[in-house]
Amino acid sequence: MVTSTRLARSAPECRREHILDVARDLFVAEGFAAASMSSIAARLGGSKATLYKYFPSKEALFEAVMERKCATILATLYDPDPPTGDVRDLLRTIGRRMLEVIFQPDALALHRVVMAESVRFPEIARIFFAQGPERVQRQLAARLAALDARGVIACSDPLLTAQQFLAMTKGELHMRVICGLAPSLTPEEIERQIDHAVALIAPGLERQAPAVA
Repeated sequence: MVTSTRLARSAPECRREHILDVARDLFVAEGFAAASMSSIAARLGGSKATLYKYFPSKEALFEAVMERKCATILATLYDPDPPTGDVRDLLRTIGRRMLEVIFQPDALALHRVVMAESVRFPEIARIFFAQGPERVQRQLAARLAALDARGVIACSDPLLTAQQFLAMTKGELHMRVICGLAPSLTPEEIERQIDHAVALIAPGLERQAPAVA
């Protein structure tokens, strides 16, 4: 356990990361409602005053936890050398990266927290969607729009296309795993999910060669 003395002596960024780690674990273990700034401070071994220096509210702390996790997904989409000339390669690469992240145990655990608490605390649902699905959708939409502008594909609504592709890639299995009705996906199952979604979406985007007279 990191003591308050060690926490105080560590660099500000290290302190912030440690706070996020502890808060994430407490949100997952106790839920958003039960976890309090007092309990998080106690787990940290410091005072609430120190905690509030970094995060002004529990909602702000939860938002930071979600933002950090979602940044893991976005980092893969910011890869400087993704396949961009072929829409099937682009969809397959981004779909695989997304599934590899959202099926991680901590990602599943945070999703369960949102599902359990969103009716009583709609703000955490807003935070979840703003920091997670919506950001990923916009990143894929931007890449589809770029391919459309280059004439590689025909995509009249890049955002809707991105939303539908990502939803198809997750399929029903994601919800089953979240609800504890199925184990996490194997690499083979991930490839099957991706291949099927790409096969359904890509033909509607690819420009057809003009017919030979």
